[in-house]
Amino acid sequence: MPRLIPLKQWAVEMFGEEHKPHENTLHRWVHEGRIRPHPKKVGNRFFVDPKAEYFDADAELLERML
Repeated sequence: MPRLIPLKQWAVEMFGEEHKPHENTLHRWVHEGRIRPHPKKVGNRFFVDPKAEYFDADAELLERML
């Protein structure tokens, strides 16, 4: 199994081909720190750990409050 995979491939594996977010959304998530562990930029492409997860801080806070 590869150590890092391209961000687009991670999106397909995480959300499925039909429901994957647009590339601009993926890049916004990277810059906002919503993918953990944080992807690495190599050249002009982002690579991410295959076990990385989407993290929504607002949802996490709401969950802790309830």
